[in-house]
Amino acid sequence: MKPMAGEIQEAKLHPNGWVYRIQGKYGVNDAVPPEAIVGAWKVDAEGNIVGDFQPNPNFGRVRVPTRVS
Repeated sequence: MKPMAGEIQEAKLHPNGWVYRIQGKYGVNDAVPPEAIVGAWKVDAEGNIVGDFQPNPNFGRVRVPTRVS
């Protein structure tokens, strides 16, 4: 999977971090559920995406709350 232009731009803002591909629309301050994270790329010290896309094995899994009686 190749990063999109917006993901490449986001990497420049987060050197030595990660850039995530997320499915759905979330605001800057919204909590993103783990199952909405498609995967991620590592970002080097210069803000460049390095290495291969790391898929999230939990992407798309529905979290069903358990009911405690």
